[in-house]
Amino acid sequence: MENFLDFLRQFGERFNELSQGKKIAALSLVALALASLLVMSLWLKSPDYQLLYANLSSEDAGAIVDKLKSQKIPFELSNQGRTIRIASDRLHEVRLDLASEGLPEGSDVGLEIFEDTPLGMTEFVQKLNFQRALQGELTRTIKTLDAVAQVRVHLVIPKDNLFRKDKPKGKASVTLKIKSGKTLTETQVQGIVHLVSSSVGGIEAKDVVVVDLKGNLLSGGQEPSDQAMMSASNFKHKTRVERKLQLSIIKMLEDALGAGKIIAKVSAELDFEKVERTEEIYDPDSQVIRSENQISESSTGAVPPGGVPGVQALVPSGGSAGGGVGQAAKRNKSNALTNYEINKVVRRVSKPVGEISKLSVAVMIDGSMAGDPLVYQPRSEEDMAKYLQIVQSAVGFDQDRGDTIQVENIQFDRSEMEAQREDIARAEQIDLAMEVGKLVVGLIFLILFFTRVIRPIINWMTMTVEVVAESDQLGVSEFDAVDEEKRRLSEMASESAHIRDSVTEFVTNDPKYTASVIRKWMREKEPKAKS
Repeated sequence: MENFLDFLRQFGERFNELSQGKKIAALSLVALALASLLVMSLWLKSPDYQLLYANLSSEDAGAIVDKLKSQKIPFELSNQGRTIRIASDRLHEVRLDLASEGLPEGSDVGLEIFEDTPLGMTEFVQKLNFQRALQGELTRTIKTLDAVAQVRVHLVIPKDNLFRKDKPKGKASVTLKIKSGKTLTETQVQGIVHLVSSSVGGIEAKDVVVVDLKGNLLSGGQEPSDQAMMSASNFKHKTRVERKLQLSIIKMLEDALGAGKIIAKVSAELDFEKVERTEEIYDPDSQVIRSENQISESSTGAVPPGGVPGVQALVPSGGSAGGGVGQAAKRNKSNALTNYEINKVVRRVSKPVGEISKLSVAVMIDGSMAGDPLVYQPRSEEDMAKYLQIVQSAVGFDQDRGDTIQVENIQFDRSEMEAQREDIARAEQIDLAMEVGKLVVGLIFLILFFTRVIRPIINWMTMTVEVVAESDQLGVSEFDAVDEEKRRLSEMASESAHIRDSVTEFVTNDPKYTASVIRKWMREKEPKAKS
């Protein structure tokens, strides 16, 4: 520490002894060295910015900048804020994130086009701006749907004509870009159709065409029938069932065998027939008495005295019509009524719609790689039998239903995957080489800067200080020799001064003689010069 302080003190003394020009030069070189080191460090740390988006609208640029700030991603703006650049290592990741959120959305002109209307605007320009405004407003409204990424709306607005009986009809076309992983239902498509037809006068729903970016016709302008809607719904349900069964097979086997070793395809036949029936079932063995009514009348023995009621009984003699008294009589009457109730079951049966009627499943399983070097090994028959049982359980196999399941061991072609893996590895090596190259260039620059700039400056400024430091350690004999040399030089200087004073005095006293002596010296030197 003391040596370092001594060095700094001597360095300061040496710097103070320098002239003003050398001081300015030394300070300039030090400032240049520090600036070079700062620039080099910033260059090594600064990321490689590449173009993210260019020629953006102010709304899209603001939304993207807010998104980058929220994720703390460094960026650069240029072209009056319309061009954005970010680090190359996050370029593709950020583009995918922004695309998933529907950015950039694009600039759409709406009704604000009429905010600044010049005085000389013609009727044709006004109608054209009105059409542009309608198209822009419809585009903004349709973009609010969650599954829609981009929209283009084109309108053909009919011209009003007072001399025509039939009112002309307009037409419209809508181009949609659907977000990745999302779809539009038939109901949503028809909602877009009716939105356009209801927003523009003179355009009916049948005159609106909706297509996607691949040219697929999503709506041809005709009102969908109930049968068409049902067919589309049935197809989507069938696709959803097949996809669910496929995913269940793949997930179950990949957890055991590894990712990328299973390919499954399921074809399902569904019964969409809607059946409703009502059944009334009677059980005669379970009858019960509901009501019962019995009437019984019986009469046995002679006729009571007085006879049979009537005219004869009123005769004074008390005689009867038959002339007998106490005649025998027998009478019997019986009536029974019984009502039975039979057990009845009323059942209304509705068959489920979309029930699986048949399944066809095909599964391919890749083999394994073993050995050194790696060699393809097929699956054993025992393993394939186990995998078949697993697939049957996963899809709900029913032999009575006619289901078929085929599980085969097939070697997959991995050449394309290997090529992609090699390309990725090569790209990673190039990026690593670039980073190492930047570090090596920076290190070489630092070494050259120190050896060619810093060290020469230090040597130049400390050279005298080092000599002075070593003079204190001279020996006695060397010190005496130095004193003797100084003494001799001082004597010679004094003698020369004495001679110079004598000559001056002689020239002052006799200048003529001095001039003649000088002329004589010159005449003596002329022959020597000529020779």
